[in-house]
Amino acid sequence: MRYLFGLIIPCFFALHAHSQIPKEKTLLWEISGKGIKHPSYLYGTIHVMCPDQIVIDTSIKKAFNNSKQLYLEIDLDDPNMVAKAMKGMMMPDTCSLEKLVGKADYDSMNTIFKNTAGITLSIMGKAKPMLLMSAVFPAILKCNPDGFEKRFQAMAKAKNMELKGLETIEYQMRVFDTIPFKVQADMLKNMLYNLDSAKLQFAELGKVYLSKDVNAMQELTTKDPEFGKYDAMMLQNRNQNWIPVIIAEAQAKPTFFAVGAAHLGGINGVIYLLRKQGYQVEPVFN
Repeated sequence: MRYLFGLIIPCFFALHAHSQIPKEKTLLWEISGKGIKHPSYLYGTIHVMCPDQIVIDTSIKKAFNNSKQLYLEIDLDDPNMVAKAMKGMMMPDTCSLEKLVGKADYDSMNTIFKNTAGITLSIMGKAKPMLLMSAVFPAILKCNPDGFEKRFQAMAKAKNMELKGLETIEYQMRVFDTIPFKVQADMLKNMLYNLDSAKLQFAELGKVYLSKDVNAMQELTTKDPEFGKYDAMMLQNRNQNWIPVIIAEAQAKPTFFAVGAAHLGGINGVIYLLRKQGYQVEPVFN
């Protein structure tokens, strides 16, 4: 009996944990319970997408209009954000992309970069390699990319709604710095040398996102052969850091939280972590 008990308990907790993982296919979730007087909302975004694919449907508008403040990953209304971002964009003076990849690869990458981004790598100076990838996105997506965050920022401004950030831009920059510059440089090189593959990967990412499957988004990110190695820093630790902020703000006033959809799904996702704390996180459908 003692051995049977030992088998049952782990199975029970495994089933309980599995039941807390979101199953429904939606990007919008309602947060309630435990001191929350009026519901708050959690929305999963994608940071880079073609403008015609960004749809603010009626359910999102209703949730947004029922909220008193907006929380994004960072405060886009911070007047010093650009200066702070610029400060965190550069590698140390002792480091350069050419040193990281070698002259031959640098010259080849520069040619491809110029053909796709329309500028040379030398113009970007000592910018961190991961940030250089964003200059290639328009060529990969075949559009001038936009994001949900800018749309929500505009909606908040129209409502005179306060916009805040779950973390600072300085912290977010430090998170990206956990990926060594050499690894970042190799990521950029692989993207430039394999643009067709990059286009297919972005197309797959967009397809999964539009399916509204937050678990699939989380799995796609964590199983990525490059970014997946840094899942703990890029997703898990940040999710844990956000939970007390989300709880405190949701208890204070109805809040609309919008973060990358990859942060929502799985056993380390924001939805599971909130449910683990005893809060109700229910799907909202259009």
